[in-house]
Amino acid sequence: MTSTYSSLLQLELIGSGDKATAWGNTTNNNLQYGLEYSIAGVYTKNLSAASSPYTLTTANTISSAQADNENRQSAIVFTGQGSNFIIQVAATQKTFFLRNNNTSYTITMRIGASGNTYVIQPSTSVFLATDGTNWFNLQTSGTEWATKTGTYTAFPGDNLFANTSGGAFTITLPASPAVGDEVRFLDLANTFDTNNLTVARNSEKIDGTAADLTVATEGAAFSLVYSGSTYGWKLTEK
Repeated sequence: MTSTYSSLLQLELIGSGDKATAWGNTTNNNLQYGLEYSIAGVYTKNLSAASSPYTLTTANTISSAQADNENRQSAIVFTGQGSNFIIQVAATQKTFFLRNNNTSYTITMRIGASGNTYVIQPSTSVFLATDGTNWFNLQTSGTEWATKTGTYTAFPGDNLFANTSGGAFTITLPASPAVGDEVRFLDLANTFDTNNLTVARNSEKIDGTAADLTVATEGAAFSLVYSGSTYGWKLTEK
């Protein structure tokens, strides 16, 4: 009986009477590459030459070439995309450590060709699990602090040093926010009093009012968390 392959990690399962003189190599490859990469593999996927949606490879190959089975890797770092990107994974049980290393564009993880999705914001790391149908967020490491000196549209989870020393500007809140989405702001140069920061509401209310927020307090540091359509974005510090 010839070899078959496991459904989750594509490990080679030696058939009865098969691999009479090569079973040791097969077993070692399963351990050294199949299991090690699925537990401790760190793989960088550069998307600059790829098209969205991109399907992670799932070849049965058991070798040192991580690119042959990207879906098997424990941790994947996505880089290089020039737009928001969809990544398709196999519709099987799996846990992933994932890093969107891009500072401007999102990564949407999709189960199969049309299954459930999970959006990874720029500069964000997540620990995700899937049962082949649903995504489960086990842990998220929020975005790092980024400095902005001009007009910018924020992503959920953004931590922003706003530097208005060169002039007042506007930061627009995320569109279609989910309850609990949060954006943090800090007056980097202590110039909000002379060059105001405007936080544009992007069709949602801010503190229950349908108006943009103008920040004119020197050294202000605050966050806005989305509470729903009734009251919109709420200040967590005042």
